[in-house]
Amino acid sequence: MSDSDDLFPEGARTLSGLRVGLYVRISDDREELGRGVARQLEDATAHALRRGASYTQVYEENDTSAYKKRRRVVRGEDGIPYIVWRVIRPVWQQMLADLRRGAIDAVVVYDIDRLARDPRDLEDAIEIAQYWGKRFEGVTGSLDLNTDSGVAMARVMVAMASKSSADTARRVKRMHRELAEKGISKGPWRPFGWNEDRTTVHPVEAELVREAVRKILAGVRVGGIVADWDERGIRTTRGNKWVWTNLLLMLRNPRLCGYRGRVNQWLNDRGTYVSEMEIVTRPDGTEVLGQWEPIITRDEWDRLIKKIGKHAKPTGLPGGASARKHLLTGFARCGACEGHLKMAGNAIRPSKRYKENFFYYCSGMERGECPGNRRTGPPVDELIRDLIFRVHDQQMSGGVVEEPGDTPEDLAVRARLADIDELMKDLYERWKAKKLLSDRYFAMSDDLEAERGELMASRATQTQVVADADFADAVRKGWDDATLDEKQAFLGKYLKAVIIHPIPLMKSKNSDKMVPSPKFNPDLIEPVWVHGSPVG
Repeated sequence: MSDSDDLFPEGARTLSGLRVGLYVRISDDREELGRGVARQLEDATAHALRRGASYTQVYEENDTSAYKKRRRVVRGEDGIPYIVWRVIRPVWQQMLADLRRGAIDAVVVYDIDRLARDPRDLEDAIEIAQYWGKRFEGVTGSLDLNTDSGVAMARVMVAMASKSSADTARRVKRMHRELAEKGISKGPWRPFGWNEDRTTVHPVEAELVREAVRKILAGVRVGGIVADWDERGIRTTRGNKWVWTNLLLMLRNPRLCGYRGRVNQWLNDRGTYVSEMEIVTRPDGTEVLGQWEPIITRDEWDRLIKKIGKHAKPTGLPGGASARKHLLTGFARCGACEGHLKMAGNAIRPSKRYKENFFYYCSGMERGECPGNRRTGPPVDELIRDLIFRVHDQQMSGGVVEEPGDTPEDLAVRARLADIDELMKDLYERWKAKKLLSDRYFAMSDDLEAERGELMASRATQTQVVADADFADAVRKGWDDATLDEKQAFLGKYLKAVIIHPIPLMKSKNSDKMVPSPKFNPDLIEPVWVHGSPVG
């Protein structure tokens, strides 16, 4: 005789002739092997068949918590939306819906804590048992929602299970805080750029990260990096294609520069979570260095964050993430109406000179806002390319860019940053010993934090100039092998826009009709420079 037979003796209510749903769930299956739910399913199936079930339907939620809540927006009866936090279990909700509509008659779970750890979920099950007359059973005999005493016991047991989950969550949170303050990294997956030991740098991946950082700092779009990596077959450590959201998450992590990071979340005035990646600090205000090799410097990471922003979970499409196909896309403006110029190429045959022919045209023509402006694209691209080459070569030969070194100014900044760290520690010790009032401690700490931020930003600005020049020179020398995003970043170093003025009309040789001049006129192409005209 089995344990189940002892719990459900002869004469007890059976599942004879009922269509039974078998609900199996486990909270954490990091290896994604499904062994936990497989064991539950084996026991639940045997129990249901032994009790006379005529049909079984499996409802499996592997790696799904019955305790953790997520933010959701719902609408009240008045139609006004509001925010709630709920346990999200889609399969569970589907099973309840099947019970209500009569697709199944009963549910078997291994134990009550597999059914629910949130009182709201339990009350949903109780409602179905009481008002729809459905059956709920546990293999261990811990569940009976069809009697008053069984319901009372279930409420007590779920409350205790919820308390147990809360205690576990508190201990885990404290453990992660301790690990963070010690600079120890935790996570199920190897971070891109490091070896399996998560401490030493992976030479190939780390160089890819450095390359991406240099390009983004020089003006290449994140979407351009993603497209380049996809074309080169570069994948994440889980073997997936890179997308711009994942790339931004990696780049915003201070792990890249050797510091321990964490995601700080808060609710804004609209009830929306805002997530921001930040460096972990100890109670005395000092920043925590990680126990691994950095890939880039702190200065580089600070400049990178200044470029791409802090938000850990980006929302919406980043600027310029859409695909670009031609050099002046995003730069070209109409000289008649100042609108953006679009590109079209399907209607133009390749010419003797240009294998890929296309033209720029004003988007205002489609809306009737522009009298008309259209220009064959390749000659314009060539003109601007050669012009920028000339400007760049003049600046590089003129020695405009100077390599920074250990200048007195830079040494002074480094010394002051070290002083700030010592002052932060001293203030914390005095406050902890109750030798400094809290209002003064926090005011002085805030001032020092603000000064540290300004100094770090100053260092970032000083070193960015050289990085930009090095990148631009590399693109200039390897123009034919550079990606379009790299070429556009090179242009962006010098150009704000390129105004393409309409072609003047002239009388046709064969008729009195006025037609655009067929001769290309470079004077109708007007570059708008970033820092005033560099052309002598």
